[in-house]
Amino acid sequence: MATTSPPKEPLVAILGTTGTGKSDLAVDLALKFDGEIINADAMQMYRGLPIITNQLSLEERRGVPHHLLATINPHEPTWAVDVFAREAKRLIREIRGRGKLPIIVGGTHYYVHSVLFEDNLVTSQGTDDGFLQRRPQEENGTQFPILEGPTDMMLRRLREVDPIMADRWHPDDRRKIRRSLEIFLTTGKRASDIYAEQKQGKAFSSQVDSPWQSLMFWVYTDSDVLKERLNKRVNKMYENGLMEEVRSLHKARKLRTQQGETVDLTRGIWQSIGYKQMESFFEAERNEESPAKLEQVKEAGLELIRIATRQYARQQLRWIRHKSIPAFRDHRAMDHLFILDSSCPSKFSTDVLEPARKICRDFLDGCDLIKPIEVSDKASEVLMAFGDEKASSETFKVRTCEICGTSLQSEQQWEKHTKGRRHLRALRSGKRTSLIPFDGGK
Repeated sequence: MATTSPPKEPLVAILGTTGTGKSDLAVDLALKFDGEIINADAMQMYRGLPIITNQLSLEERRGVPHHLLATINPHEPTWAVDVFAREAKRLIREIRGRGKLPIIVGGTHYYVHSVLFEDNLVTSQGTDDGFLQRRPQEENGTQFPILEGPTDMMLRRLREVDPIMADRWHPDDRRKIRRSLEIFLTTGKRASDIYAEQKQGKAFSSQVDSPWQSLMFWVYTDSDVLKERLNKRVNKMYENGLMEEVRSLHKARKLRTQQGETVDLTRGIWQSIGYKQMESFFEAERNEESPAKLEQVKEAGLELIRIATRQYARQQLRWIRHKSIPAFRDHRAMDHLFILDSSCPSKFSTDVLEPARKICRDFLDGCDLIKPIEVSDKASEVLMAFGDEKASSETFKVRTCEICGTSLQSEQQWEKHTKGRRHLRALRSGKRTSLIPFDGGK
């Protein structure tokens, strides 16, 4: 039985990829259960840019208080995860103090993790982004020049100080290699040791801590449906004034550059989907290209926005699969994670809103919760596919095929590679030319 008494400090968290209806569910639950919403989408924290960041309009918010939505200036950097966690937890205390239900929703899932989990430094898949944002990367790079050097040099050093983490990462995965080495250099502790300590601590705390106090909803849409939905959303963004917002950003950047300021386009609002995809259009405008050429470049930019949006959704899905699910398992919270199928817009109320209301009411009343796999056939299907991965995938060491020179990060990738045409072709060629027994690189 998932719950036997009302939670003393209830929290509802809503996750999922972009375009699935998370915000609509949050508003509905807030209206039904007297709640207030905390935004956990990094781009939606910027004000003055509601279209490019896909913010709910005032009408769509339906009078529900929204916190951390449209609150920071576009020239400010994206909040580090520890800053977000501190502010979100303060808001949660205030919301509870008013006798209301805090609901956190957003697609920046490491923000959500920072609120759900206290021990969020290292996960089974690697280090959390937020840890490294506690200290500027430029500062670490200055103090430890190796962090700005070649990837292979960092990997060699990581093998010396933390071979367990080195074996987890693909040799070309510079970001993860750098993070693992940076943890050792800045803390003096190996990331693998920190993870082992946390895992042991979680195993102990799960026996003595109070019951899990959070309810999680994962709003899920089938990939083919989501692809078409996201394409249409970009079209709607264009109709609602996307170009005007992007143009205002472009002018602001140009002005700051003229004033001698260096604008880092790899951070903050400049990473929002919609800005960099339209840079070619503004360049064409500056060059006074023909109307036909401008239309062509604009359409190409819109297509790039569609592609980037779909890619972002896939990244969010991978995060849920490889970060959220393992974290929920580690904290024995899988019985509080409910998948709601939003694939059919005409059935959003019956497939998403109604079951969410019932589950939330039972959660708040301390009633026994339905089993997550019993919510719907889709919930059972997704949980079986995403939530039942073998533990071996967490400890699999990167293996390099000596025949093909390819590095693989999982057992599934290794099996697929060794059965693939390229490998088998190289294997046959190796057998013909080798003067010594050939074992196929296994």
